[in-house]
Amino acid sequence: MDELSLISYIEKNSRENLKFNGSMIIKSIGDDTAIFRDKKNILITSDTLTENTHFRTDYYSFSQVGAKSLLANISDIASMGGTPRFFILSLLVPDYLTEANIKETIDGIIKTAKIDKISLIGGNVSKAGEFSISITLLGDCTDRQMAILRYSAECDDLIFVSGALGNAWLSYYIMENKELIKEHIEKFVINDIDNVLGINKAYKTSDTSKTSNVSGNSNNSKTPNISETSNISKASNVSKTSNTSKRTKNRIIKFIENYAKKNLIHPSRVKLGKILAKNKIANSMTDISDGLYKDINNLLSSKDKNSSALIIADNIPLSNEFKSIVKILNLKDTDILNNVISFGEDYELLWSIRRSDENKLLEIAKKERIKISKIGSIINGKTDHYTDFRAGKRVNFIYKNKSFAIRPITFKHISNNL
Repeated sequence: MDELSLISYIEKNSRENLKFNGSMIIKSIGDDTAIFRDKKNILITSDTLTENTHFRTDYYSFSQVGAKSLLANISDIASMGGTPRFFILSLLVPDYLTEANIKETIDGIIKTAKIDKISLIGGNVSKAGEFSISITLLGDCTDRQMAILRYSAECDDLIFVSGALGNAWLSYYIMENKELIKEHIEKFVINDIDNVLGINKAYKTSDTSKTSNVSGNSNNSKTPNISETSNISKASNVSKTSNTSKRTKNRIIKFIENYAKKNLIHPSRVKLGKILAKNKIANSMTDISDGLYKDINNLLSSKDKNSSALIIADNIPLSNEFKSIVKILNLKDTDILNNVISFGEDYELLWSIRRSDENKLLEIAKKERIKISKIGSIINGKTDHYTDFRAGKRVNFIYKNKSFAIRPITFKHISNNL
């Protein structure tokens, strides 16, 4: 696909599907720069995703790659409580991508932009040795909907997070350990079927000669004796167990694979960010891109050096699917928490509020049907016994009423043995 054809495809797709913010656009795609008018406070963010650093095409579909590239930027606007409006797209396209690959990527971007009503207003396309997508996203906020900044949490504030954490880490873990997981599921299913059906291990190793004798006796007119009936039941149970095990194993593998594919992409939190800004309820806010372990520092006051975050790891929200899968894989709970806290890529919102605003926040969340969780508070680090300020530590995690030390991980550290 040559450059002109690609630009033509992007322009056509954009004009047909992203007909938003028309009153603000003076000139968009087709000139040297885009021109727009606005009287609001403008928000600008930019991010770049590069193959084999931020994504792998054997994990992600090309549509997901496109969605992920825009969602990372949308999350920045959401974390300010703003409204995303326009984006500029730059594509670095290697020769090994097919026309179908490129179009699928563009379609993923356009579909994602359509959800939050964002317009594409320009960009750049060029050849490169490695696939890369760079997006600059512009948004705005009004005086009523003031931008929520980082580094402004106050002592005694409560700390909340949206959605569920850990889905990104577990999805990567699954993709990295497919074969080991299949082997583990095989063992899990066999043990599980034993428990569910109450079948004794001896039934699985029934003497085949007895089964053969029973089969022979069943051909004559005699009614089988008690011993023979028992053997028939054993043979039947073995067969049923084998078939049930296979079906169960396949269902579990499918369930886990679907979970991983779905959770490689995170949801947009623009609605929640705008609600928090409109109600002036968040003192400080950020998104979780680098992991709770790092991003919680973005809330802490830059003026009050004594402030510290105390996070109750037991309260970190995990999805029901997540809980089911880690149970099946028999992963250690402390390892799970460590990875959930340090891995990142969740892109959920993380914010602090005054303690007096807690009921107001909970009422809003219930009314809007938005899942939020209280996971900690801002404390005075000099007086709290959980905090070691001498080591320069301003974030402390507690699990089962004990201090919990985090071992930061990266993408390179997720291929752990089960």
